[in-house]
Amino acid sequence: MDKKDTYLIVVAVVICIIICCLSPYIASGDPDGLEKSAEDSGLAEDFAIEEINGIPDAIFPDYAFADDPDNQGLQIVALVIGALATLGLGYAVAEIVKRR
Repeated sequence: MDKKDTYLIVVAVVICIIICCLSPYIASGDPDGLEKSAEDSGLAEDFAIEEINGIPDAIFPDYAFADDPDNQGLQIVALVIGALATLGLGYAVAEIVKRR
């Protein structure tokens, strides 16, 4: 990888982290379209993920830690961890595909 590619990757990661840091402050508190549709149809009250056996709980439900879901600092930490994990997984997959 040459210096130009490395610079581009670093800038992209920094932009991802900046977006993660700003997201809790600029995101709407209203439900998104899918949640709103579920509420309008009455499905939101009737259906819970706990009812499905064999599906593990989310690590960061609603992009927050379960202990304090309203803490915006913890939401930023959860978003940064998720973004870095996704970028790392994507990089690992790209390396595996490149080697084949």
